[in-house]
Amino acid sequence: MCRLRATPIATPKVFPYLKIRMHKSLLVAFFSIASLATLFAQQAETQPPAEPLDLKVSTRFEGATAIAVLTWKDGSDNELGFEVLRADNSKEYRVVGMVGANTIKYEDKVGKYITGAFTYKVRAFNQAGKSKDSNVVSAWF
Repeated sequence: MCRLRATPIATPKVFPYLKIRMHKSLLVAFFSIASLATLFAQQAETQPPAEPLDLKVSTRFEGATAIAVLTWKDGSDNELGFEVLRADNSKEYRVVGMVGANTIKYEDKVGKYITGAFTYKVRAFNQAGKSKDSNVVSAWF
């Protein structure tokens, strides 16, 4: 009886979408559909997501706490989430919140007894990077 010993040609880390099978002394290589779909999905995420669209803000109070309610349209289909950025009078933007993919609303509890203007913008992110910023909106309390 003849036994064949298979020596790996490529590790799964190098070619995760290529599976190698020994069948009656013949080496048959094939691509699985699921693995190819994964490969194409990984290639799609080499691009940063498109920016969020049509950012709008409304304000409300819960007792003495000022809340800015931000809504936007998701302009991308490959984001991992969104960063919400806020600037006060200094005009220096800081990330004040993050939400997951396909989320289109964020409520920023600015604080108690707050007065003044704040500006907001939102951007999407994934493994490849960050999108362009959305339009800027202002909230007055």
